[in-house]
Amino acid sequence: MQAKKTKADLTDNQLLRYNRQIVLPEIDINGQNLLSNAKIAIIGLGGLGCPAATYLVSSGIGTMLLVDHDDVSLSNLNRQTLFTETDIDKRKVDAAKQRLLKFNSEVSVNTKYIKIDKDFNDRFIKTYDIIIDCTDNFETRTIINQIALLNKIPLITGAALKFEGQVALFRNDLDTAPCYRCLYPDLPATSGSCVDTGILGSVAGFVGTVLANECIKFICNFGNNFDSKLFLIDLKNNDFKTIKINKDKKCVHCE
Repeated sequence: MQAKKTKADLTDNQLLRYNRQIVLPEIDINGQNLLSNAKIAIIGLGGLGCPAATYLVSSGIGTMLLVDHDDVSLSNLNRQTLFTETDIDKRKVDAAKQRLLKFNSEVSVNTKYIKIDKDFNDRFIKTYDIIIDCTDNFETRTIINQIALLNKIPLITGAALKFEGQVALFRNDLDTAPCYRCLYPDLPATSGSCVDTGILGSVAGFVGTVLANECIKFICNFGNNFDSKLFLIDLKNNDFKTIKINKDKKCVHCE
């Protein structure tokens, strides 16, 4: 990520706020400085985006971009923990920003109330260090993958349905690494969603938390992450698997 910095870069207030993280040798002062200078784009403020944004803001991420085109509805509230009943009919990006700044007023939160489609203009994402894809359909994930590839931005992606989920980190900043389409070369015309098949709110929370954790590890450069790996989560049976993702030499998206 960025060059390591010194204790002087953190204020006394930050040293106190993030003390429990700073005492971890894997993070320390240098890691906290990296977090405070990081710029993260979260696309999708549903069941995954809400917990991911919450824990990243709480950890001291310097700048966050929230992208979503939807409004809050009553059916969101069982799993989208940034919203309350008073937020119904508000733009998700606006309600989420308001709540996140109450958690941590020092973080810069930017918003885009816009849909990710083939006409999407990615100019405002180019300056961000990492994209976290929290959307819920293959078509949008494919477009986000292409945005990350074109701008050479690492992509952390997650999905959740029923009692299951998955997380992967794609180094779209590296020519030698696999991309999302290496994993899914043939996308189905339709895919299941929580509207059709349901989801347990705590499952979405679990997956969203893993996304935030992977982002922090990547920024601070510690531990084993899911770089070019697919983490499969089955919380009904408490079954967890990790599968290696190989670069598809015939992939027309990341060749």
